[in-house]
Amino acid sequence: MREIATQGDESSMALSLRSIGKAFGTKPVLKNIDLVLPRGQAVCLFGINGAGKSTLLRIAAGLLRPDTGAVTLDKYDIRVHAEAAKRRLGMISHASMAYPELTVHENLTFAARLYGVPDRAGRIEELLADTELASFRHERAAILSRGLLQRLAIARALLHRPAVLLADEPFTGLDAGASERLAAVFDRFVREGGTLLMTTHDARMGLRCCQRVAVLDGGMLRLDATKTRIDTDLFVGDYLSYARSSR
Repeated sequence: MREIATQGDESSMALSLRSIGKAFGTKPVLKNIDLVLPRGQAVCLFGINGAGKSTLLRIAAGLLRPDTGAVTLDKYDIRVHAEAAKRRLGMISHASMAYPELTVHENLTFAARLYGVPDRAGRIEELLADTELASFRHERAAILSRGLLQRLAIARALLHRPAVLLADEPFTGLDAGASERLAAVFDRFVREGGTLLMTTHDARMGLRCCQRVAVLDGGMLRLDATKTRIDTDLFVGDYLSYARSSR
């Protein structure tokens, strides 16, 4: 079931990871990974802790150099045109990237200026509403709860309307209601032509958000399939066993 949704001209792909390999010391973490995402698709990457999910996302973001392989983001080779590629990228990671002494609104204003976002005021208000942070706009990031910081990180990642959004465990710290609202934000992002690559341990939420699933196991992609080609009940019950049995 590998490479199910990756057909077509490479130029039509928003994110392409080809032959990616990475080792830390003598321990191989990723082995010859091929994963390409067309525009307007959401893909959820599953795997147990230590499977290499965060490492792959960091490589996709240009934060970590692979030992082998190449990354192309919106037609830009991330090694050759790093600045242009990164301006088309949004990332939600385990770190909020917020300045603790700035307020929510000040954090977003600073990021908007950094990216040269047009109509900064309007875009910030839109995202404050989407993430339900409007009532916290004057609160310093330092005093926000983990869930509110996560919402701020999400707003910041989407501020400049990236072509590709990388989301590493984006539902961390969010309650059920906030998670569902974030899923709706992701839905709209993809409907408007954005491309999403996310990780989560919550198989139900991953299937809720994405049209395609991939499973990393032992440094390799064990499964890469559209939702329509998997048994979702079995997948939710034990995605790792399901992926291993599908090879």
